[in-house]
Amino acid sequence: MKKLLLLLCLPGLSFAQEIPADRFKLRHTVFAGVQLPLNYVAGYRLQFSRRLSAQLQGGLIAAPFDRYTLKTLEAFGLDPQLSQAIDRSFRQGSSVSAGLNVHANSPWYAGVFGQYVHLAAGPITPADALGVYFQRDFSGFGLLDSPTFVFTMQSNIWMGGLRVGRSIRFGPSRFGLNVEASIGKIFGTRNTFSSNRPFVDGLGVTQRLYGNLNSEVDSQLRRHGYLPTLNLLLTYRLSHN
Repeated sequence: MKKLLLLLCLPGLSFAQEIPADRFKLRHTVFAGVQLPLNYVAGYRLQFSRRLSAQLQGGLIAAPFDRYTLKTLEAFGLDPQLSQAIDRSFRQGSSVSAGLNVHANSPWYAGVFGQYVHLAAGPITPADALGVYFQRDFSGFGLLDSPTFVFTMQSNIWMGGLRVGRSIRFGPSRFGLNVEASIGKIFGTRNTFSSNRPFVDGLGVTQRLYGNLNSEVDSQLRRHGYLPTLNLLLTYRLSHN
């Protein structure tokens, strides 16, 4: 009788032992590197199934990336007057990105992402502002190129895109390298301006100028805002699997 009961229980015991072995374990990875030509990045990836992972990262835009980014946008048709105005007055920038990846039965993966970029520029002279609006050079007009009256610009940029990548492991080490190629497209911007003369900012003519500048910058960036990048990311797996 005991032997019969044991034989009946064996399939159930075998099935119970197979479940943990077949169950996918969450994979946590942190990474840091560069997103050329845009920024320095650091982030976190959670792979929650054999096929899918989510990724969150933040970035710092600093020299020389600002200049390389503008040159790339110029190659896609961005007006050189706008590019030069931002280049001469660029101060700092940052970015936040979130995405979803699909993994193959190999080191390769592909995904989609959304990205928010914030840029701060200033001082911008009236000559720069008029150059952006009329798309011509006003720097030869001394009065317009004076530092006595200048602007600052804050740009909020929203973009989305696709990426393809490959994970390279360094043997049994937890360290590795992710190499990615991506293409992003700017879908919208919001650009605000202020000057070093607060009473001037309150004038109706100034507010109309700021509105026209916002429309021109937004139109230029959306029309020509394609940004291909090469991402080199040093990774560290927080688990052995």
